[in-house]
Amino acid sequence: MARRGESGCPPPRNFAKDTCTIEFDGASKGNPGRAGAGAVLRAPDNTVIFSCREGLGSATNNVAEYRALNLGLECALNNGFKNVHVQGDSQLVCKQVQGAWATKNPNMTQLCGQAHELMSQFDSCDIQHVPREFNSAADAQASLATNLAEGETHEESGGGYGRRGY
Repeated sequence: MARRGESGCPPPRNFAKDTCTIEFDGASKGNPGRAGAGAVLRAPDNTVIFSCREGLGSATNNVAEYRALNLGLECALNNGFKNVHVQGDSQLVCKQVQGAWATKNPNMTQLCGQAHELMSQFDSCDIQHVPREFNSAADAQASLATNLAEGETHEESGGGYGRRGY
């Protein structure tokens, strides 16, 4: 992994209209069990711009966390964001994506590689671990996603923001 900053992406800069924060979280009822991925995109003023969730069928919590990260990155790319700050409460995922911890499991290695590929498409990108209490909106999306069928996704726009209105 090319190391530009800790995450493999250029350091974040202070932008407005093309910048968002991605909050991600995964949930698994049983580990492995019925799983879901959730993400929330926020404007610089902390307003929710988009929320998205995906049903994963049966998966472990770590798989759900990675899938949530990738879901949030895809949502940001699809909506025209160029500069992102990513945060999640999975220390494992954040440290593996940063390159601070090894990724030994082949499935995790593949998911981490997908995250790096998505992250490389932004002008700037960083990722950090946050305590669970700072990730409640993404957690709610992940919990809702556990009730979705495998592969079923929902994306909701919030506050009139987006590519044109933001």
